[in-house]
Amino acid sequence: MTELVLPQHGNVLGSAFGGTVLAWIDVCGAIAAQRHCNRVAVTAAIDEVNFLAPITVGDVVVLSARVNAAFRTSMEVEVEVKVEDAMTGHRRRCVDAFMTFVAVGEDRKPCAVPALIGESAEDERRRAEAEARRAHRLSKR
Repeated sequence: MTELVLPQHGNVLGSAFGGTVLAWIDVCGAIAAQRHCNRVAVTAAIDEVNFLAPITVGDVVVLSARVNAAFRTSMEVEVEVKVEDAMTGHRRRCVDAFMTFVAVGEDRKPCAVPALIGESAEDERRRAEAEARRAHRLSKR
């Protein structure tokens, strides 16, 4: 997903509003979740957001998302936000986020999601880290 940071997205310092970036992250994450489960997926939790570098008015922002783990009715989605230099194509990481989405049926109630089949050691590491974040979030209930 690609966005251009326009003046209305910026604050008085010329940096993108965090809330605007969060809205883009939410949309990008929802698309990834819905593609995995082939259903509507709603945001259940934003587990972690790390703003690593500023995003400024005029920047081209590239968001990418991946499902790290699938549970019974929920999925953890990781979203990476990068700024791309339109002249060189170089990208720098600006924001990382981990979110939980729940699949819902036509009755708007949670429904089962397909298993996520890992294909590499990296996939397994991401799944294990997602399970740890989930356990931490659920322990606070």
